[in-house]
Amino acid sequence: MTVSPWRPSRLTRAQQEERRLAAQPALNDPSRTTLDLAQQFGVAEVTIRAWRARLRRDGEEALRASRATGRPERLTAAQQDEIGAILDGDPRAQGFDTHGWTIPKIRQVIGMKYVVWLDRAHLSRKLRRWGFSYQRPAVRAVERNEDDIATWVRVQGEALGKKGR
Repeated sequence: MTVSPWRPSRLTRAQQEERRLAAQPALNDPSRTTLDLAQQFGVAEVTIRAWRARLRRDGEEALRASRATGRPERLTAAQQDEIGAILDGDPRAQGFDTHGWTIPKIRQVIGMKYVVWLDRAHLSRKLRRWGFSYQRPAVRAVERNEDDIATWVRVQGEALGKKGR
């Protein structure tokens, strides 16, 4: 028995198809047991039985990947690239009063420009898929003076050092 090379936690559709096609010659071998094949290819025995049934019923093409279904994208790849370019800029260039992008601002820009109004949660997932990450700005006073802070820390540290040690 050999150790299966297919052990990641999740496989892409192409990897799943590759595994099924790699298993095809072994599936046609009547001397191989279902358990042996399941262990070799890292699947359940019921999966091996289903693959064998599909092979008998539909032939060699039965193990090829089917077309992925689902709702089509509402934004084209070109529009997604444009959105990325807009988000790389300042929101004030899009007519907002403040800097820093937020989900409502991004949603409004997409809705006004492309007439596609995405749900906030869905937009968050899309932004992550497009390579953007959530970042919280550091909240600091505008009047903050780093030199004064460093001096205060040094002076107070020296004062504490003389008292206690």
